[in-house]
Amino acid sequence: MTAPSPVPSSAYRAETPALEITGLVKNYGTVRAADGISLTARRGEVTALLGPNGAGKTTTISCATGLLRPDAGTVRVLGEDPWRASAAHRAHVGVMIQDGGLASGARAMDLLRYGASLHVDPLDVDELAAHLGIDAFARTLVRRLSGGQRQRLGLALALVGRPELVFLDEPTAGMDAAISRTVRHLIRSLARTGTAVVLTTHLMDDVEGVADQVVVIARGSVVASGSPEEVIASHHEADGTVHLSATAAGVDPAVAVTLGTELRAAARRRGVDLHVTTGAADLESVLLDLTQERR
Repeated sequence: MTAPSPVPSSAYRAETPALEITGLVKNYGTVRAADGISLTARRGEVTALLGPNGAGKTTTISCATGLLRPDAGTVRVLGEDPWRASAAHRAHVGVMIQDGGLASGARAMDLLRYGASLHVDPLDVDELAAHLGIDAFARTLVRRLSGGQRQRLGLALALVGRPELVFLDEPTAGMDAAISRTVRHLIRSLARTGTAVVLTTHLMDDVEGVADQVVVIARGSVVASGSPEEVIASHHEADGTVHLSATAAGVDPAVAVTLGTELRAAARRRGVDLHVTTGAADLESVLLDLTQERR
């Protein structure tokens, strides 16, 4: 089955960013959770917010969705302040909060149909449910769903209204590999229709091949931003050395160790200390470097 294709409303204007945050500051008592965060999410693109727990990602999203009021700075969602936005404006914004906000006493499909009824032109509920595998637990009460099933239902509720901008918090958490792959395909499909997708994640599979832009946040500040390739390149340039990388796809596990040994030996002959990893994403290494520098 092909992914559902949300169509942005007539308010869609490609030249206007879907989300603009400038100098965002938010304090919790003496703790500054957001310390001058600035970022832009464009329509038709997937923007991934990366960083460790407590970095400020959730605070940023909460301010962008109108759940929190910033102490300083500006936030504009589809051109408006989300704190003061009308119900009509909010209808163009989808929000998926990890394992939260779902009516525990409702049946999964009933809740999805109710969510669809709140919108003028919702997606086809049955198609969406089939695409995300919700039809398999359609009559199950929300409180009896597994974590991964709740995630799928929360994602469906965020998308059913055909949002122009959607916030996804850890969209594939608790899902098996097959469903995670389906969700990542759906996210890319959303972006191709013009929807702006802003996601937070700890999984590099949710970023590589999916995100057009990454924003790395640590200790309440943006420490890097750009395309995944730009973030990797700028980080490598900053330490004053040239980094040579190569990717070998489809390596037989039986020869991986021997191949690694041979590559290191070849590097030593050139006076280079070569670090060989198996299956590790380069972006993940850069992310760890950037966030650990701020601890």
